[in-house]
Amino acid sequence: MSASDLKAIRAELGLDRPLSQQYFAWLKGVVIDHELGRSYRDGQPVASLIGERLPATLALVGTSLIFAFTFGITGGLCMVGLNDTKTGRYAEVALIALSLLAYSAPSFWLGFIAISIVTKCGWFSAIPVLGLHAPGADSVMPSLSYLALPAIVLSCRRMAKVALFVRTTTLDEMAKDYVTVARSKGLSKFRVIVHHAARNSLLPVVSLVGLSLPALLGGSVLVETVFGWPGMGRLAVDATFGRNYPVLLALIMIYGTLVIASNLFADLAQLALDPRSRELASGRGT
Repeated sequence: MSASDLKAIRAELGLDRPLSQQYFAWLKGVVIDHELGRSYRDGQPVASLIGERLPATLALVGTSLIFAFTFGITGGLCMVGLNDTKTGRYAEVALIALSLLAYSAPSFWLGFIAISIVTKCGWFSAIPVLGLHAPGADSVMPSLSYLALPAIVLSCRRMAKVALFVRTTTLDEMAKDYVTVARSKGLSKFRVIVHHAARNSLLPVVSLVGLSLPALLGGSVLVETVFGWPGMGRLAVDATFGRNYPVLLALIMIYGTLVIASNLFADLAQLALDPRSRELASGRGT
Protein backbone atom coordinates (compact mmCIF):
# COMPACT_ATOMS: atom_id res chain seq x y z
CA MET A 1 0.00 0.00 0.00
CA SER A 2 1.37 3.36 -1.00
CA ALA A 3 1.57 6.32 1.36
CA SER A 4 -1.16 8.17 -0.56
CA ASP A 5 -3.51 5.16 -0.34
CA LEU A 6 -2.85 4.86 3.41
CA LYS A 7 -3.53 8.57 3.86
CA ALA A 8 -6.81 8.29 1.95
CA ILE A 9 -7.97 5.35 4.07
CA ARG A 10 -7.09 7.18 7.29
CA ALA A 11 -9.06 10.21 6.10
CA GLU A 12 -12.03 8.00 5.14
CA LEU A 13 -12.09 6.38 8.59
CA GLY A 14 -11.56 9.70 10.36
CA LEU A 15 -8.26 8.58 11.91
CA ASP A 16 -6.48 11.74 10.79
CA ARG A 17 -8.55 13.85 13.19
CA PRO A 18 -7.80 14.41 16.91
CA LEU A 19 -9.02 11.73 19.33
CA SER A 20 -11.60 14.06 20.88
CA GLN A 21 -13.16 14.73 17.49
CA GLN A 22 -13.15 11.02 16.68
CA TYR A 23 -14.93 10.21 19.95
CA PHE A 24 -17.60 12.90 19.62
CA ALA A 25 -18.20 11.91 16.00
CA TRP A 26 -18.78 8.34 17.19
CA LEU A 27 -21.03 9.56 20.02
CA LYS A 28 -23.04 11.68 17.58
CA GLY A 29 -23.54 8.66 15.37
CA VAL A 30 -24.78 6.58 18.31
CA VAL A 31 -27.18 9.18 19.73
CA ILE A 32 -28.51 10.77 16.54
CA ASP A 33 -28.03 8.18 13.79
CA HIS A 34 -28.39 5.13 16.08
CA GLU A 35 -25.34 3.53 14.51
CA LEU A 36 -22.35 1.98 16.28
CA GLY A 37 -20.02 2.48 13.35
CA ARG A 38 -18.36 -0.03 11.05
CA SER A 39 -15.67 -2.55 11.76
CA TYR A 40 -12.17 -1.64 10.58
CA ARG A 41 -11.56 -5.28 9.74
CA ASP A 42 -14.26 -6.03 7.18
CA GLY A 43 -16.44 -2.91 7.04
CA GLN A 44 -19.50 -4.64 8.48
CA PRO A 45 -21.82 -2.69 10.79
CA VAL A 46 -20.76 -3.12 14.41
CA ALA A 47 -24.39 -3.60 15.48
CA SER A 48 -24.73 -6.67 13.28
CA LEU A 49 -21.45 -8.13 14.56
CA ILE A 50 -22.57 -7.74 18.17
CA GLY A 51 -26.06 -9.00 17.34
CA GLU A 52 -24.56 -12.24 16.04
CA ARG A 53 -22.56 -12.77 19.26
CA LEU A 54 -25.12 -11.50 21.78
CA PRO A 55 -27.31 -14.67 22.04
CA ALA A 56 -24.30 -16.86 22.86
CA THR A 57 -23.08 -14.51 25.61
CA LEU A 58 -26.56 -14.07 27.10
CA ALA A 59 -27.04 -17.84 27.19
CA LEU A 60 -23.65 -18.36 28.86
CA VAL A 61 -24.00 -15.55 31.41
CA GLY A 62 -27.66 -16.33 32.17
CA THR A 63 -26.95 -20.03 32.76
CA SER A 64 -23.94 -19.17 34.92
CA LEU A 65 -26.07 -16.78 36.97
CA ILE A 66 -28.64 -19.53 37.59
CA PHE A 67 -25.92 -22.02 38.54
CA ALA A 68 -24.18 -19.53 40.85
CA PHE A 69 -27.23 -18.58 42.90
CA THR A 70 -28.94 -21.99 42.90
CA PHE A 71 -25.92 -23.97 44.09
CA GLY A 72 -24.44 -21.04 46.04
CA ILE A 73 -27.54 -20.55 48.18
CA THR A 74 -27.91 -24.30 48.64
CA GLY A 75 -24.27 -24.68 49.65
CA GLY A 76 -24.43 -21.76 52.08
CA LEU A 77 -27.53 -23.15 53.82
CA CYS A 78 -25.92 -26.60 53.96
CA MET A 79 -22.88 -25.12 55.73
CA VAL A 80 -25.19 -23.50 58.28
CA GLY A 81 -26.96 -26.81 58.81
CA LEU A 82 -23.64 -28.59 59.40
CA ASN A 83 -22.45 -25.87 61.79
CA ASP A 84 -22.16 -26.84 65.48
CA THR A 85 -22.81 -30.52 64.83
CA LYS A 86 -20.43 -33.30 65.77
CA THR A 87 -20.65 -35.17 62.50
CA GLY A 88 -20.88 -32.13 60.23
CA ARG A 89 -18.00 -30.06 61.56
CA TYR A 90 -15.41 -31.51 59.19
CA ALA A 91 -17.82 -31.42 56.25
CA GLU A 92 -18.44 -27.72 56.87
CA VAL A 93 -14.69 -27.02 56.98
CA ALA A 94 -14.27 -28.94 53.71
CA LEU A 95 -17.04 -26.93 52.03
CA ILE A 96 -15.53 -23.66 53.24
CA ALA A 97 -12.09 -24.68 51.94
CA LEU A 98 -13.60 -25.71 48.59
CA SER A 99 -15.45 -22.39 48.35
CA LEU A 100 -12.29 -20.41 49.10
CA LEU A 101 -10.40 -22.39 46.46
CA ALA A 102 -13.10 -21.79 43.85
CA TYR A 103 -13.22 -18.08 44.72
CA SER A 104 -9.43 -17.67 44.52
CA ALA A 105 -8.76 -19.70 41.37
CA PRO A 106 -8.62 -17.79 38.05
CA SER A 107 -11.40 -18.70 35.64
CA PHE A 108 -9.02 -19.51 32.77
CA TRP A 109 -7.11 -21.93 35.02
CA LEU A 110 -10.34 -23.65 36.05
CA GLY A 111 -11.24 -23.85 32.37
CA PHE A 112 -8.00 -25.62 31.47
CA ILE A 113 -8.42 -28.01 34.42
CA ALA A 114 -12.02 -28.79 33.40
CA ILE A 115 -10.99 -29.44 29.79
CA SER A 116 -8.18 -31.75 30.94
CA ILE A 117 -10.50 -33.73 33.21
CA VAL A 118 -13.23 -34.10 30.59
CA THR A 119 -10.87 -35.11 27.79
CA LYS A 120 -8.86 -37.60 29.87
CA CYS A 121 -11.66 -39.18 31.89
CA GLY A 122 -13.80 -41.67 30.00
CA TRP A 123 -16.84 -40.99 32.16
CA PHE A 124 -17.17 -37.49 30.70
CA SER A 125 -16.42 -38.38 27.09
CA ALA A 126 -19.94 -37.39 25.99
CA ILE A 127 -19.49 -33.77 27.17
CA PRO A 128 -18.21 -31.45 24.40
CA VAL A 129 -15.51 -29.02 25.48
CA LEU A 130 -15.11 -26.56 22.58
CA GLY A 131 -17.44 -24.73 20.25
CA LEU A 132 -21.08 -23.77 20.30
CA HIS A 133 -23.03 -26.40 18.34
CA ALA A 134 -22.69 -29.88 17.08
CA PRO A 135 -21.55 -30.09 13.44
CA GLY A 136 -24.40 -29.30 11.09
CA ALA A 137 -26.57 -27.60 13.72
CA ASP A 138 -28.42 -24.52 12.47
CA SER A 139 -29.84 -23.22 15.76
CA VAL A 140 -28.85 -19.73 16.90
CA MET A 141 -28.95 -20.65 20.58
CA PRO A 142 -26.36 -23.09 21.91
CA SER A 143 -27.29 -26.61 22.97
CA LEU A 144 -27.19 -27.46 26.68
CA SER A 145 -24.42 -30.03 26.23
CA TYR A 146 -22.06 -27.40 24.78
CA LEU A 147 -23.19 -24.83 27.33
CA ALA A 148 -22.75 -26.88 30.50
CA LEU A 149 -18.97 -26.91 30.94
CA PRO A 150 -18.18 -23.21 30.25
CA ALA A 151 -21.21 -22.14 32.32
CA ILE A 152 -20.04 -24.20 35.30
CA VAL A 153 -16.51 -22.82 35.06
CA LEU A 154 -17.77 -19.24 34.74
CA SER A 155 -20.12 -19.62 37.73
CA CYS A 156 -17.55 -21.16 40.13
CA ARG A 157 -16.18 -17.90 41.53
CA ARG A 158 -19.60 -16.28 41.95
CA MET A 159 -21.04 -19.51 43.36
CA ALA A 160 -18.37 -19.60 46.06
CA LYS A 161 -18.97 -15.95 46.97
CA VAL A 162 -22.73 -16.47 47.25
CA ALA A 163 -22.25 -19.58 49.41
CA LEU A 164 -19.91 -17.82 51.85
CA PHE A 165 -22.15 -14.75 51.94
CA VAL A 166 -25.27 -16.83 52.66
CA ARG A 167 -23.44 -18.75 55.39
CA THR A 168 -22.39 -15.53 57.14
CA THR A 169 -25.78 -13.81 56.94
CA THR A 170 -27.69 -16.93 58.00
CA LEU A 171 -25.41 -17.54 60.99
CA ASP A 172 -26.07 -13.96 62.07
CA GLU A 173 -29.81 -14.60 61.86
CA MET A 174 -29.47 -17.86 63.80
CA ALA A 175 -28.08 -15.89 66.76
CA LYS A 176 -31.16 -13.64 67.03
CA ASP A 177 -33.96 -13.94 69.58
CA TYR A 178 -36.74 -15.02 67.22
CA VAL A 179 -34.68 -18.03 66.16
CA THR A 180 -34.07 -18.94 69.80
CA VAL A 181 -37.83 -18.78 70.43
CA ALA A 182 -38.49 -20.99 67.41
CA ARG A 183 -35.94 -23.55 68.61
CA SER A 184 -37.44 -23.50 72.11
CA LYS A 185 -40.79 -24.53 70.61
CA GLY A 186 -39.20 -27.78 69.50
CA LEU A 187 -38.73 -27.01 65.82
CA SER A 188 -35.90 -28.82 64.08
CA LYS A 189 -32.80 -26.93 62.99
CA PHE A 190 -33.58 -27.61 59.34
CA ARG A 191 -37.07 -26.15 59.65
CA VAL A 192 -35.83 -23.11 61.54
CA ILE A 193 -33.20 -22.42 58.87
CA VAL A 194 -35.52 -22.86 55.89
CA HIS A 195 -38.74 -21.32 57.22
CA HIS A 196 -37.41 -18.62 59.55
CA ALA A 197 -33.75 -17.60 59.25
CA ALA A 198 -33.45 -17.96 55.47
CA ARG A 199 -36.28 -15.51 54.81
CA ASN A 200 -34.29 -12.67 56.34
CA SER A 201 -30.76 -13.83 55.50
CA LEU A 202 -31.47 -14.18 51.78
CA LEU A 203 -32.77 -10.64 51.32
CA PRO A 204 -29.24 -9.12 51.08
CA VAL A 205 -28.42 -11.73 48.43
CA VAL A 206 -30.57 -9.70 46.02
CA SER A 207 -27.90 -7.00 46.06
CA LEU A 208 -25.38 -9.57 44.84
CA VAL A 209 -27.35 -9.98 41.62
CA GLY A 210 -26.45 -6.44 40.61
CA LEU A 211 -22.78 -7.16 41.23
CA SER A 212 -22.84 -10.62 39.67
CA LEU A 213 -23.87 -9.65 36.15
CA PRO A 214 -20.89 -7.30 35.56
CA ALA A 215 -18.54 -9.84 37.16
CA LEU A 216 -19.83 -12.65 34.95
CA LEU A 217 -19.63 -10.47 31.85
CA GLY A 218 -16.02 -9.62 32.67
CA GLY A 219 -15.16 -13.25 33.40
CA SER A 220 -16.81 -14.41 30.19
CA VAL A 221 -14.00 -12.77 28.19
CA LEU A 222 -11.47 -15.34 29.39
CA VAL A 223 -13.90 -18.27 29.55
CA GLU A 224 -15.12 -17.69 25.99
CA THR A 225 -11.52 -17.54 24.79
CA VAL A 226 -10.57 -20.78 26.56
CA PHE A 227 -13.61 -22.72 25.34
CA GLY A 228 -13.76 -21.19 21.85
CA TRP A 229 -17.17 -19.71 22.64
CA PRO A 230 -18.18 -17.21 19.92
CA GLY A 231 -19.68 -14.56 22.20
CA MET A 232 -19.10 -10.89 22.89
CA GLY A 233 -16.16 -11.64 25.18
CA ARG A 234 -14.24 -13.37 22.43
CA LEU A 235 -15.23 -10.57 20.05
CA ALA A 236 -13.70 -8.10 22.53
CA VAL A 237 -10.44 -10.06 22.58
CA ASP A 238 -10.28 -10.18 18.77
CA ALA A 239 -11.07 -6.47 18.55
CA THR A 240 -8.38 -5.64 21.10
CA PHE A 241 -5.62 -7.50 19.30
CA GLY A 242 -6.85 -6.20 15.93
CA ARG A 243 -7.18 -2.59 17.16
CA ASN A 244 -10.77 -2.60 15.96
CA TYR A 245 -11.76 0.53 17.90
CA PRO A 246 -15.42 0.88 16.78
CA VAL A 247 -16.15 -2.63 18.05
CA LEU A 248 -14.35 -1.93 21.33
CA LEU A 249 -16.21 1.34 21.88
CA ALA A 250 -19.57 -0.35 21.27
CA LEU A 251 -18.77 -3.26 23.62
CA ILE A 252 -17.59 -0.92 26.38
CA MET A 253 -20.78 1.12 26.04
CA ILE A 254 -22.94 -2.03 26.21
CA TYR A 255 -21.06 -3.42 29.21
CA GLY A 256 -21.31 -0.07 31.01
CA THR A 257 -25.03 0.13 30.35
CA LEU A 258 -25.55 -3.39 31.68
CA VAL A 259 -23.58 -2.58 34.85
CA ILE A 260 -25.71 0.50 35.55
CA ALA A 261 -28.98 -1.30 34.73
CA SER A 262 -28.15 -4.36 36.86
CA ASN A 263 -27.20 -2.26 39.89
CA LEU A 264 -30.38 -0.20 39.53
CA PHE A 265 -32.46 -3.38 39.26
CA ALA A 266 -30.83 -4.84 42.39
CA ASP A 267 -31.49 -1.67 44.40
CA LEU A 268 -35.13 -1.48 43.30
CA ALA A 269 -35.67 -5.18 43.98
CA GLN A 270 -34.23 -4.89 47.48
CA LEU A 271 -36.49 -1.89 48.20
CA ALA A 272 -39.48 -3.88 47.00
CA LEU A 273 -38.67 -7.02 49.00
CA ASP A 274 -37.33 -5.54 52.25
CA PRO A 275 -39.64 -3.16 54.19
CA ARG A 276 -36.68 -2.08 56.35
CA SER A 277 -34.91 -0.72 53.28
CA ARG A 278 -37.99 1.30 52.32
CA GLU A 279 -38.21 2.77 55.84
CA LEU A 280 -34.52 3.64 55.76
CA ALA A 281 -34.86 5.29 52.34
CA SER A 282 -37.89 7.30 53.43
CA GLY A 283 -36.11 8.33 56.63
CA ARG A 284 -33.16 9.63 54.65
CA GLY A 285 -35.48 11.46 52.32
CA THR A 286 -37.06 13.34 55.22
